[in-house]
Amino acid sequence: MSTPVEILPIIDRLGFFASFTAEEKRQVVSDDAHFRVYQPKEMLIRQGHSDQSLFIILTGTVSITEGAGGTVLAVLKAGDIFGEMAFFTETRRTANVIARESVIALKFDRVLFEQLSPAIREKFKDKIIEKLVARLDAANKEMSRLNAAVNADSPEPLTSMKTHAGASFAGSPGPVFVSGRELIRKIIADTASLPAMPEVMIKVRQLINNPATSPAQLAKIIEIDSAMVTGILKVANSAYYGFRGKVSTIQHASALFGTRRLAELITAISAGGVLGKSLDGYGLKAGDMWCHSIAVACTAGEIASAVGFDASDTAYMAGLLHDMGKIILDPYVRERKVLFDNYRATHPKKTVQDAERDILGFDHAVIAAILCEKWNLPRSISFGIRHHHQPSSAGDHQLSHIVHLADYITIQAGIGIADAAVCQELDESSRSLVPLDSDTLNAAVEKSRMYVEGLAVQVSQP
Repeated sequence: MSTPVEILPIIDRLGFFASFTAEEKRQVVSDDAHFRVYQPKEMLIRQGHSDQSLFIILTGTVSITEGAGGTVLAVLKAGDIFGEMAFFTETRRTANVIARESVIALKFDRVLFEQLSPAIREKFKDKIIEKLVARLDAANKEMSRLNAAVNADSPEPLTSMKTHAGASFAGSPGPVFVSGRELIRKIIADTASLPAMPEVMIKVRQLINNPATSPAQLAKIIEIDSAMVTGILKVANSAYYGFRGKVSTIQHASALFGTRRLAELITAISAGGVLGKSLDGYGLKAGDMWCHSIAVACTAGEIASAVGFDASDTAYMAGLLHDMGKIILDPYVRERKVLFDNYRATHPKKTVQDAERDILGFDHAVIAAILCEKWNLPRSISFGIRHHHQPSSAGDHQLSHIVHLADYITIQAGIGIADAAVCQELDESSRSLVPLDSDTLNAAVEKSRMYVEGLAVQVSQP
């Protein structure tokens, strides 16, 4: 076995250790137990085994193979890592790793890794997530290349992309995750993963499209739904509206609200069955998403009215559904938990949507826009939702900027989602396209707080 003195010049040459200080490198090589030499054709990892060590190649190359036929998925070289999925998730190995030539590798089990100083462990984790993101980026680029090379309507691209994407980031013997366009196609193809528009919402939209619809007609479709009626009466008697006297019947409430306001309330409450569920992948408890979405909807409606936007009801709907993509993506975020956890730990200033783009190849706004189109909502709503995190990319599309601003100030106020880090900084272009002073914006978000408190109905549990 090479001595620590011989190993040190090797790691000095590897970009993996570029951020390590000279002293930290000496600490890494101080224990011979970290290093292993493997002969050509020797197996470092066997598919199906429960070993959970993490490897970093110092010299030589290894093949990642799968199945009895030994299909080669990838070839890794000096500076590459493998085994990180089992190391972090304690799962069994899903591929074989075989030395193609003489290989020197840095090998850590959990005990050895925990013996390193906290600073060194953090640097290792940071480099590991960089490598994983680079693999995913390579997979996305390969998928884009294949899409350009073949007819997008043909089934062939899906097969090709799966093979190439797998080879691109299956280098570590762990789960092979699809991303980018292939993942979007998978989600769309799996219709069960796309929530259906609540039946009550469908009826409301059908009625509201008729200019002759009265509040009494809207009230009729919900009068036998006690939970819905209770929720609307709570809002009617809340500080948000400030109606004088006690509102005790749905007929009285509908006369006070008017058609548009009543339609918004019915829509908000009916969406509770979808938006009210817990999202473990995003760390949201039951009700968090619903409260945040209602607050953004109300704030967007208030902002739209303040700037004279022609369709404040459209702003309300866009605000209500702006984060629906998270509900669809939550299972995919959960199954990639190790990637997202490491991304958050090593990129504390990055947002949730940054992590989605780097790991999944797109963010929740893309999927929410697709859902809006599936629900046959107006194009302006899907477009506004698609660009609500980056409204400058939508040019002067005012709805995109209204939803962005409503989302931003609602998160800053801690309504529903109290972590301000989940929202990126305010897009400066929104200040000119939504020219409102801070007092007006503060009033809008405080009204939305009262609105949410008044709409404290029981939402569906997962």
